[in-house]
Amino acid sequence: MYLLSIDFGTSAVKLSVTDEAGHVLGWAKEGYPYLLLPGEKVEMSPDALWKALFAAASRLDEGLRSQVELLCYDTFSPSPVFLDQAGELVYPNIITHMDRRSRPQSAQIDQMVGKDAYRNISGIYPFPGGCSAMTFLWFLQNEPEVYRRTCRLGHLTTYIHKQLTGEWMVDLVNASMMGLYETTTQRGWSSELIRALGLDESWFGEIVCPGTPLGRLLPDMAARLGLRSGIPVAAGTNDVAAAQMGAGNSRPGQMMNTTGSSEMVSILTDKPAVNPEYYLRNSALPGIWQIYATTAGGFAVDWFYKELCREMSREEFYAYVDRVIEECLEDESVTFDPYLTGDRQSLEKRTGAWHGLTLEATRDKMLAAMLRSMQGVLGKAIRQAAQVQELDKVIKISGGMATPAYQKLKQRELPGFSFQVVDDCPILGNVALAMRPR
Repeated sequence: MYLLSIDFGTSAVKLSVTDEAGHVLGWAKEGYPYLLLPGEKVEMSPDALWKALFAAASRLDEGLRSQVELLCYDTFSPSPVFLDQAGELVYPNIITHMDRRSRPQSAQIDQMVGKDAYRNISGIYPFPGGCSAMTFLWFLQNEPEVYRRTCRLGHLTTYIHKQLTGEWMVDLVNASMMGLYETTTQRGWSSELIRALGLDESWFGEIVCPGTPLGRLLPDMAARLGLRSGIPVAAGTNDVAAAQMGAGNSRPGQMMNTTGSSEMVSILTDKPAVNPEYYLRNSALPGIWQIYATTAGGFAVDWFYKELCREMSREEFYAYVDRVIEECLEDESVTFDPYLTGDRQSLEKRTGAWHGLTLEATRDKMLAAMLRSMQGVLGKAIRQAAQVQELDKVIKISGGMATPAYQKLKQRELPGFSFQVVDDCPILGNVALAMRPR
């Protein structure tokens, strides 16, 4: 049996045709841009997303595509969407996790619910960019006309699944990332939080487990993807939750570090303990949660290249990064606040900054400080998790930045753990979820 597995990542879509055991038979990738708008708004055009998907699909071997019998997928998230009855976007774009327009709404939660009470139900504080409920509230207060045609609220998985199959769904992981779900009990949508924010419970659909077959591929989508019409489509999920499954992680204490456009750590636990220092989210498996933290990764490195290393080619720059890791990590005279893309774990607006700059500071030391600081965010979450969950000593690591030099950096900054590189984790996780016995 052949499957088409699609990973809608932070900056690109990746497609692979695999067999049911997860062996990759063909793959393709296509990037897509973000829209940076005034007011800390970061959105994505659905046209750009679909264009990238169809372009990548067209580069897959036609013979392989003709043999695909099931489609599965994952997406970046949070990714709030407003959908009409036909499943089309009411607000024209997808809101990304880098969007920070809802800072004022986050500040209002203490008066509306109480931030600790909110966290004890949803598993997280209502951080901008980390909790879609605040985006939904922002639109209610600033663009209420959007709700006049809204039939469903969801994340990118809800929109994509509706477009692929005509079926409505919200997957278990993305439900908990909306901040309107009883994450600490996994009982379902929180009527208390939905009503407190002035939202309508009818906007929130049925919650399904990732990988569950739900609907069949519509003829138009099949034609554009080069697949057979009517093949089953498995319910999608969040990319990090899929990556855990692709890495072979399914029991409490196992850890996954994805190191690509963002630097993220996900720790599986069967103890749903809340903490202001991390997100508590559902995993792709019922009865298991994720302790989760994230910071800028490749986005920050790419910014450093564009602003401070323009004289280098890309190849020269990557070699330079490796050299800095080898030569400059021991010198901690310069430090960095790792908030170039803000902080999805804070109610305050945080920004990146170097400290300790003197005439002796160099570009090398500045880069080393920035790279060290990313690991500090992950290390803090891991230490917090260790207080409630016995942890494995091996951290699975995946992503474009998982180079030998970068692993050496991690080994130094996260002592007591070893790292095992695993490839294609979201892609393989989608397959594992779709093939999981039910």
